[in-house]
Amino acid sequence: MASISLTATELTLAVVDPDWRAKWLAGEKPPTRGFGPPGAPRALSLRFHKEAELLVGWLTGGKSLAAAARLHAGAELLDRLWASSLQKLTDELFAAGRGEEAADFVARMRAFCDRLADLRQRNPRFENWQDLFVGAELSLSGIKIPVGSASVEVRARVDAIRFHPERGLEVVDYKLSQGARLKADLVQLAIYGRLLPIWRPGCEFGGALEYYLPEFSEASVSRGELSDIFETVVAPALEEMFGAKPRAAEAEGIAGRTVAAFRSFKLEVEAAGVVEGPQLVRLRLKPGPGVKVASLANRADDLQVALALDAPPLVRAGKGFVTLDLPRAQPRTCLLSDVLAGDLAALRNSPVAFPVGVGFDGQPIVADLADPNTCHALVAGSTGSGKSEWLKSLVAAIAARGDADSVRFALVDPKVLTFSGTAGSPLLWRPPATTVEEATAIMQDAFDEMEARYSTLDREGFANLSERRKAGKTDLPYIVLIFDEFADLVLAGGEGKKKFETLVARIAGKGRASGLHLVLATQRPDRNVVTGLIKANLPLKVCLKVANAVNAQIVLDEPGAENLFGRGDLFCNLGKGPIRAQGLFVPHSEFIAAIKGNR
Repeated sequence: MASISLTATELTLAVVDPDWRAKWLAGEKPPTRGFGPPGAPRALSLRFHKEAELLVGWLTGGKSLAAAARLHAGAELLDRLWASSLQKLTDELFAAGRGEEAADFVARMRAFCDRLADLRQRNPRFENWQDLFVGAELSLSGIKIPVGSASVEVRARVDAIRFHPERGLEVVDYKLSQGARLKADLVQLAIYGRLLPIWRPGCEFGGALEYYLPEFSEASVSRGELSDIFETVVAPALEEMFGAKPRAAEAEGIAGRTVAAFRSFKLEVEAAGVVEGPQLVRLRLKPGPGVKVASLANRADDLQVALALDAPPLVRAGKGFVTLDLPRAQPRTCLLSDVLAGDLAALRNSPVAFPVGVGFDGQPIVADLADPNTCHALVAGSTGSGKSEWLKSLVAAIAARGDADSVRFALVDPKVLTFSGTAGSPLLWRPPATTVEEATAIMQDAFDEMEARYSTLDREGFANLSERRKAGKTDLPYIVLIFDEFADLVLAGGEGKKKFETLVARIAGKGRASGLHLVLATQRPDRNVVTGLIKANLPLKVCLKVANAVNAQIVLDEPGAENLFGRGDLFCNLGKGPIRAQGLFVPHSEFIAAIKGNR
């Protein structure tokens, strides 16, 4: 297929706007104007980029390099900009009756200059501004991304490539608005993150969104997060637009090969439909006369070989057919921000409701911690299954809709990394815990809080916290206790294990009415960790990929989770049997923004 060319802005629109992508696929050339959020104030965005380019060009230029190196403070940088071009611009704006815009623009440029000065001061090896900037307003062309048999050239203009004192090499995108188009901002940054290593082989780039509103804030995105966003969000759109094989034909081909494979095993089946989920394709098969479901399931390993799969497919009985789940060639990520942007009445009814994931029908599966059937959760998943990301999406989903008066969290994070950056959040009931002693203390405090609340509810005549809040008494928030790993508490043995299990049983038994909820997660769901007492008291079960069928049986009372695909693929049981779903992804910057109230 011939080489195809489009801009990074066009590709971003194709990813975030299905209507735009559909027009592209129909042969139209949709406009890219209006890419910013509707109703956004005039921000003189193009002029901001121009002024930034002029300043950085002077700072890193050969003739002015020595003089520029003597500028330390943001005020000095702003004075340079003021003398070269900024005063003329503000005079023009005031003359046109746009004084408020002029003041905002100067404030943005002052924040930009302060940012550069801060980066300079934090660089212990600074000699001149070339130690900070690799390039500014850099045009990239001729960079091709392979998509199937196609070669897609993506052209881009990058605001800046810099060396950050702590994070190293990163691509920077300046933004003069925030919030309404965060997904598009992240997608565009991920596209840059994919193009730059092709442009400069051997280099790895993180990313940063720098917001000048006019006050400065930033959202840093790691190399891994940029790669995840590209692979799970951008790559599927590229495949749809330029892949050699349409999705429908691909799914049809999978069904045909599966039927042929079963026939080669002397098992007659008929394809009855294909449903595409985020990570996998579900085939519906009608067994022929005399063909048992067990016979089809027993051929899972043979199907793995016949269809060249990475893992055996999961074969399960359904209503009137047998389902067979196969991995998609291009799995896609389900973003928490997309789900929360939808009209979810179930989330509006309770401050502690949250989406567990997205089902095969594309609809979110919602659980409510205030519901007796899902008031406490057991979460299991081995390394790489997406367990920590699932926990972060739970916290972010509740935090994004609440405040410190409605919900508080206690986070136990022995690995330190899952909930990093949350210290100081107004939504924390207790500081993040990282040791067994701190975690046990939180459980004891929670038990004491629960007993005190029962006294309050009894004295005021309420059956539970939900009734009390509906009556207008909102001084007691819901409290959600989340353990990213509770195995250490159980395996401590002796009195430590007995005390933890006792507190779990008591809080699980009485916690819902008083507004206390447990979420216990582990990567080793064996019988020594998920004891009968713990399992019986945590009604909501979420099982991501686990090491073996025994682990799956312990969590879900049936095998199967050992054959999940990882990366958020999960089974959840909300009281009506296991349902397969795709967990939601939230970038760490969005997670921090949600729990710290910067939303």
